[in-house]
Amino acid sequence: MVFVAGALSPGYDAVSRTVSRLAVPGMPAATMIDAAIGLIALACFGLALALARGSSIGRMALAVSGGAFLAAAFVHLDPASAGATAMHRLASALAVVGLTVAPLALARAYGPVSFAVGVAELAMLVIGLGLLATSFDGWGAWERLLLAIPLAWMVLMAVTIDSTDETISAKSASLSRSGS
Repeated sequence: MVFVAGALSPGYDAVSRTVSRLAVPGMPAATMIDAAIGLIALACFGLALALARGSSIGRMALAVSGGAFLAAAFVHLDPASAGATAMHRLASALAVVGLTVAPLALARAYGPVSFAVGVAELAMLVIGLGLLATSFDGWGAWERLLLAIPLAWMVLMAVTIDSTDETISAKSASLSRSGS
């Protein structure tokens, strides 16, 4: 959806411009970007609910990310409103912090890949802070990588975790078979 929205937006440069710029009032595919961000929010909520084991902090971090993504989808960057822009940036920052905390908090239960994802996110944030002091103009590419790492982790988690229902069903089946 982001790729299509970028193609529909004349003059948009995905390397230098962040995804949020595609949802600025008046952009041709702003609604598509809002929907994409909303879907990411739903994925955060869904994964938080589906995790059968692990830290409650990790699940809470995913839920915070989901809520922050929803806020970012509803409150856009707006050149005419410093307040809206500040709120959007705060929501975006909270979403990223949640996506950094979640894999770190869940690493004990879900393995070294989760830990590596959390460390990679921390590294991306440190790199971003360093880039602020430079003339770096590839913020769109940096943001896409910053988000691609935890989103890929979420997909991996979703396809490999035992759901709460499966865990409960397996325990029930085990108990009923043993006569307990």
